[in-house]
Amino acid sequence: MNAKTTTDTQTDWDRLSRRDDNEIDYSDTPTLSKSRKNLRVRLPNAPTILIEEENIKIDADVLAWFKSHESNYKESINQLLRDYITKK
Repeated sequence: MNAKTTTDTQTDWDRLSRRDDNEIDYSDTPTLSKSRKNLRVRLPNAPTILIEEENIKIDADVLAWFKSHESNYKESINQLLRDYITKK
């Protein structure tokens, strides 16, 4: 890892770059809710393509559940489907 050193900070970047990630103290970070623990960071290989001619019917109660639990419910539905595909 190349450590960035600047003159306007008192941080010892060289010492930090030698530390192992297991030494990070997360004791003061908030715990994740159950619905957030399974979220994953996804770096897409290609940009998402929106095809308006393709529609999928989702039952009203299922859509209502996602809308009430997730602020970005469309992305959550896509992630759930993506996880399903990778487990098959």
